[in-house]
Amino acid sequence: MIRYLFKLREEDILKAYENFPEGFEIVENKPSGEYVIAVYTEEELKSFPFHLMGKEEVVYRDWKEYYKPVTISDKTVVIPPWEVANGEFADKTALIINPGKAFGTGLHESTQLTLLLMEEEELRGKRVWDVGCGSGILSIFAAKKGAKEVLAIDIDPLAVEETVENAKLNKVEGVVKAQKGEPKDIEGTYEVVVANLELPIFEKVLKDITPKIGKIAIFSGIYRLGELIDFLKLLEEQKLKPTKVVEKNDWYALRVVKNL
Repeated sequence: MIRYLFKLREEDILKAYENFPEGFEIVENKPSGEYVIAVYTEEELKSFPFHLMGKEEVVYRDWKEYYKPVTISDKTVVIPPWEVANGEFADKTALIINPGKAFGTGLHESTQLTLLLMEEEELRGKRVWDVGCGSGILSIFAAKKGAKEVLAIDIDPLAVEETVENAKLNKVEGVVKAQKGEPKDIEGTYEVVVANLELPIFEKVLKDITPKIGKIAIFSGIYRLGELIDFLKLLEEQKLKPTKVVEKNDWYALRVVKNL
């Protein structure tokens, strides 16, 4: 078995899943937004889609060993399907996410921060909108916390597919509806809006999100202080007022309300 080490940027994670559909190990997630991944194969790779850091002969290991539960807080944990029977998580909200091809397995700081802010919200009986749903992890959390209706959207059909499958794994498919689309395509308002995106995307779509915020919104995916300052200006332009800002490894998430 040959182990290849590659270095890539966060935005290339989806491309990594496309190049290595059998899976890979995330060796390191650096605060700078760079990842180091390991790919295991019986045959030598003939081309390298990312920066090759090295290769070595190793003893075969089951790829499932590399997908461990991710503890978000003392209340919430993200687990792969084969950990469902583990009684250790019986007292937590367990989000079952199948490692797949859509971004959002709970490993990234922006996802963790969003979940922490969502923990503080009363979601029972609320209508929730998840903008850029990825794996559906935020939608599933909202459903498990009692939301009566969750709309998950993404421009990537692969993400929509993953969200549908993960919703079934968590037995919340009756609450979570996933569809391909952009914020401008959605009508109506939602009491809670969550969006884990990137600043350049927020700059394009926040104007389409704002009118659909019924009460509060949680925004994440903002990296470093410079982006936070720019994002705060963007919120002000949309008359959105931040009520809480949380940070982890230079990543920021914000809870905001409409500044009426």
